[in-house]
Amino acid sequence: MRFVIKKTIATLAIFLVVPLFIIAINWHWLPDSLDNKTEYFFWITETASYPWAIITSIIFFILFCALLTKRSDHVLKKITLIWVILVSVLLSGQIIKSIIKSQTAEPRPYVLWMTKEFNISDQYFYSLTKPERAEKIHQLLKDSTVIPRWLSKHWQNETGYSFPSGHTLFSTTFAFLAIMLLSFRRHYFVITSVILWAVLIELSRLLLGMHSPKDLILAIIIAWCISLIGYVYARKWHIVDK
Repeated sequence: MRFVIKKTIATLAIFLVVPLFIIAINWHWLPDSLDNKTEYFFWITETASYPWAIITSIIFFILFCALLTKRSDHVLKKITLIWVILVSVLLSGQIIKSIIKSQTAEPRPYVLWMTKEFNISDQYFYSLTKPERAEKIHQLLKDSTVIPRWLSKHWQNETGYSFPSGHTLFSTTFAFLAIMLLSFRRHYFVITSVILWAVLIELSRLLLGMHSPKDLILAIIIAWCISLIGYVYARKWHIVDK
């Protein structure tokens, strides 16, 4: 366990660099952060949004199974155990995230911007039901020349609380699992690609006005901890040997 902690600590630091740098420069989301390239980050963030996150999870599951069961005995058993670990780790992370969100009730950055721009309170916004929040965003922004329509629709689909970031938790969990489960077999290209994807997800959540840096920090720490637990069971069930 000590070895795998050392092996993942550098990646943990890489993920934390993004929110810590944003805190250091005292950057806060405003519409002037948007430009023509921001929509690319929207498509990246969609890979961790429902329902596309299901497809992403299936792709990772198939990838992990293909790489971890190659030239192995008891392939069906290993595939089942990989599925159990992935589902357990992902679900536990999302449950933890949902509990924290409900307890802290932190408004999203875009909500704070709307409260100032349209003279409404965040308490009022979050007192509405989810369909009412979505309709409120639509009404406020339908004629906006500042907020593009695709971003307005994204906000309408995600009207919940901010702290911590579920998208960051989802993507960094897969990144940590890739390191813990695949690095011993030297699948470095796959691991690097997953880490890069997770970093881009982090950036997308900031640039789209969905999260603040502290949301990302807690999500990353949760992802690291639950992935370590998943690794313990991967070793116990002989999915990995080290």
